[in-house]
Amino acid sequence: MGGIECQALRKVYGAVQALDGVSFAVDTGKVLALLGSNGSGKTTTVRILTTLSTADSGSARVAGKDVVREAADVREAIGLTAQETVIDRFLTGEEHLGLIAQLRHVPRHRRGQEVATLLAELDMGEASRARVGGYSGGMRRRLDIAASFIGQPAVLFLDEPSNSLDPHSRSRLWRAIRDRADDGATVLLTTQYMEEADALADHVVVLATGRVIATGTPSELKDEIRGRVVELTLANRGQEEKAAAILQADDIRPSTGESVEVLNFVLLRSGPPLLAILQRLQAGGVNVSDVIVRRPTLDEAFLHLTKKAEVIPEPETEPLRATP
Repeated sequence: MGGIECQALRKVYGAVQALDGVSFAVDTGKVLALLGSNGSGKTTTVRILTTLSTADSGSARVAGKDVVREAADVREAIGLTAQETVIDRFLTGEEHLGLIAQLRHVPRHRRGQEVATLLAELDMGEASRARVGGYSGGMRRRLDIAASFIGQPAVLFLDEPSNSLDPHSRSRLWRAIRDRADDGATVLLTTQYMEEADALADHVVVLATGRVIATGTPSELKDEIRGRVVELTLANRGQEEKAAAILQADDIRPSTGESVEVLNFVLLRSGPPLLAILQRLQAGGVNVSDVIVRRPTLDEAFLHLTKKAEVIPEPETEPLRATP
């Protein structure tokens, strides 16, 4: 009863098809990463699932409740961290969380302890007693995330929660998300950080131009490339163009790595053996000093999956704001 299910969601803004038949499901206690380039339909999907917008057609259920017919019940069951943080700047962080706890009907005798636990979990420290108006962007973001956790919601929607967070805060957030999933909460996460999706997601849905173009575990999506990433370090500078020309003869399009003498490319399983490629480079007068072969990252898999999808900008709508 704590999962998410949507079927054939469609949404049109003017002449733009923002969602074109989006369907997916998330089981209770699982983390789903909803990935896509800007304008792919991620925020529109989250708005519909959190009752902030309605689909033109299709259906969705959150925590066992229909998002249209039982919208009030859905709002009671969810926590939302939106892209834009909306917090009263005159309250302290502690006061803000106390207010949210009251609005979410957390019993009075539990409010203080729950607020204190969340402030410690997200490393707010003494800053929680200062007015929010003096917070940095990262501190405001952590407070907003903590607010979405108040009341132990059955379903969490986290729309790019790592924005403005430093690596230390991001690591603490990842632990907090994973802990809630382990405790039975369902989490839908949108993110531009593929490392975040790889670390947290049990399942991934990739959107492009309002359509689902791929689903699977992070491991399954990496295997979509059907090959391995090769990093060649050339022994001498100035041979990059010659090496690239030799590789292109095998229909391989290399890119330059962090330094110009490093070439990166995907070696497909259907392509020539790596040994044959190295022999051709050597015969062409190109010396290789180092070779690294590794599995594709989720970032590379995402680029591979979306490179042919035409991105249509998602029209501007009201900013996605959290509501208690």
